[in-house]
Order: sequence, then structure tokens, then C-alpha cells
Amino acid sequence: MNIKLILLALLTTGSLSAYNQSTQTKSLHDATNDHPVTGNWVRIGHSGPIGLNLKNNGMAEADFGNDGSIDVITAYALNGDTIKFTDQEGQMCPGEGLYKVHHTDYYLTFDLLEDDCAGRINQTMGFWTRPDFENLIAILEKEISTSPEPGSYLNRARIYMALGQPEQAKADFDVYLRHDPFNAGVYVNRAGTRFPGDLEGVVSDCNKAISIDPNHKNAYFLRGMARYELGDKESGCEDFSRAIALGFSVLRIAEKEKCASFWDME
Repeated sequence: MNIKLILLALLTTGSLSAYNQSTQTKSLHDATNDHPVTGNWVRIGHSGPIGLNLKNNGMAEADFGNDGSIDVITAYALNGDTIKFTDQEGQMCPGEGLYKVHHTDYYLTFDLLEDDCAGRINQTMGFWTRPDFENLIAILEKEISTSPEPGSYLNRARIYMALGQPEQAKADFDVYLRHDPFNAGVYVNRAGTRFPGDLEGVVSDCNKAISIDPNHKNAYFLRGMARYELGDKESGCEDFSRAIALGFSVLRIAEKEKCASFWDME
């Protein structure tokens, strides 16, 4: 597995032009919103748009390309702020995947807790938004124009992350962090928007995140990526080791070749 695929899952870089009006209004199946996370979600990934329908019967349907076809059907179970996926049909992953889930009216995000399946991590981890994202952005823009609360900028930034627009997301993260400079997760989000052109900025943002939350595995992962690319391979591998210890276990295989000189391979 190419570790950059996981990074792309975090950054969700892509092209909004690939997601036209016809696909915005398309849904896989209607879902009753018995729980706030049920219903249809979309993202623009590095390989194009993806649709996800979390149905109220405990089944989820993934549509790679968001063209109305169902590529994966998986069972899911919510337990507080965690969600467990167990693939049933399609491009299946063995075993289960466990993620922390966070949602607002504007976006949904899955953060890896335990999963050894690179494909599921790549397709699941990161930010999602609703298919009517243009309306959601319009609502937030109105809020910002009348009463610029920091939370409105944060919500819009994370929609932009789901849509693969890191530059727009970074601008909103910048505003938010001026109001709340002690949010480790937002520093990690902003670090993600800096790849690949500002690796020093990635390290700086991750340093700030780790100073606030010393156990933020995504901060170690992103800092490790940046340090390795900057030529400090030993420090990069140390960061990968820390991320593995904190739950990013898939890196043990993904970065084995890169870090063979620095890791105890026993």
C-alpha cells in the first residue's frame, strides 16, 4: 500500500468540477434520519466523487463515482461516538474497521481507531458532506456575512475539505485558529491543507497540535510524512512509530520499507 493514498484520504484532494449538478441531486436510496449520521453523504476524493448512504437499517452503501451504482455494502453499528464497519458485499475488506465518528449539520468525519484494511481506510477516513453542499455553503456564507462566528468558518472549512478544496479550507482554518488557538484537531486539519508545497508549515502545525494534545496520532503521522520528505528520515520514522503506538497500526506495514533502517524489525 502506498502511504500517500492514506494521506489523500485525509486531504481529500480532488476536483469539484467532477461533481456536477446532476450528481449533487442524485441519491442512492432514501434513508429515514433516525440518527443524525444516517442518510446520504458525499466527498470528492483523489479518484473522484464517492457517495455513502448510511441507511437506518444498519447497512451502508458506498458508490465509487457517485453514479448510482453500489460498489460496497457494509453493515455498520454505532456505539456512542464510534462506528464499526463490517463489509458484506463488493470490494470487501476482511475483518472489521473501527472509527471515531463526529458530525454536525454540515459535515461528517471518520477518524481511524482500529483497521488493518488500507482500502477501507482510504475510502472512509476524512471528511464527508451532504449532497446539497452548495446550499450548506450558502447558509454559512450568510452567517459569516451577518455574524462572523468562528464556528461558521470551521464548518465551511470542513465542507471544503470534503470537496477537495484545501486552499479554501486553509483560509477558513486560519480565521478559526485566530479565535481558538488551542484546538489540536484544527491544527492537524490545516497541516493537511499544506501538502505538498509547504512541508515546513506542516511540521509547524503538527508541533502545535502535539503541544496541545501529545496523543494526537494524526499529528504524528502528518509530521512524519513531512519530516521524511524534508530529508529527516529518522525523525519521520520516529513519528510513524509514535502514530502506530497510538493506533495507526496500518503504518507498520505501509512504512516498513521506508523505515527498515530505523525500526527494530524483530
